[in-house]
Amino acid sequence: MTSSINFYKFKGVFLFVICFFSSIHISAQQNVSISDNQAVPDPSSVLDVSSTTKGLLIPRMTSVQRLAIVNPTNALMVFDTDSSCILFYQSAISDWYSMCDYTQGPVGPQGDPGIHVDNSVVNGLGDLIVTLSDGTIINAGHVVGSSGINGTNGTNGIDGAPGANGADGVDGTNGTNGIDGVDGTNGTNGIDGVDGSPGLPGADGADGINGTNGIDGVDGADGAPGLPGADGADGVDGINGTNGTNGVDGADGADGAPGLPGADGADGADGINGTNGID
Repeated sequence: MTSSINFYKFKGVFLFVICFFSSIHISAQQNVSISDNQAVPDPSSVLDVSSTTKGLLIPRMTSVQRLAIVNPTNALMVFDTDSSCILFYQSAISDWYSMCDYTQGPVGPQGDPGIHVDNSVVNGLGDLIVTLSDGTIINAGHVVGSSGINGTNGTNGIDGAPGANGADGVDGTNGTNGIDGVDGTNGTNGIDGVDGSPGLPGADGADGINGTNGIDGVDGADGAPGLPGADGADGVDGINGTNGTNGVDGADGADGAPGLPGADGADGADGINGTNGID
């Protein structure tokens, strides 16, 4: 029977593994980031693993150990060290699938290892004794030949670094003090040496602390007022200011009382006589 692995199934299995690892960190946040630089997890992921120097390491075991897992759950993932492949379990068909080949069938059971060499040793007579996995012991014959000619001595290796100094030994017992010798005769005093040049003047000493200020003296009596000073010259007239806006006209005053009648005028000239009437 052969089966093929759907890529989307593979993605589902991988997401299941990621969710499994994220379940070890239970907190109020909805996703977790594991990275070299404390990156913020992608909001679409439950567990965001990112690194440029490390990878994700899943459980590793032999095929025998993998097949010995009791009741493996669906999508359980391990790395098989015998096939050097990642395998996951598909409970729908109760079998393991390898990610090394998406088109291969399910992984078959572990094959019979067959009879193989379990141990081999050369005995004291120089015979090779081989023990097989089924308990059979085979004497493969004499395998130790006569001693060959000694090879040329190799070149002496480079001297190693000097070892650390050993611990100091215990101090010996002090010897007995010898007898003091006879004091010698005092020698003649030497001639006094020439006086040296005068030394350079010493540096100026630091300034002393300022003394406390003396008490203020009593204020003297006020002097007599001075004479008034002369009037100063008149200042220059300032520039005339701009004329202000005309004010609003006031309301008309009340009518005055009627005046007295004027004097009669002079009589006018007599008019021309009219035409006589008809008799």
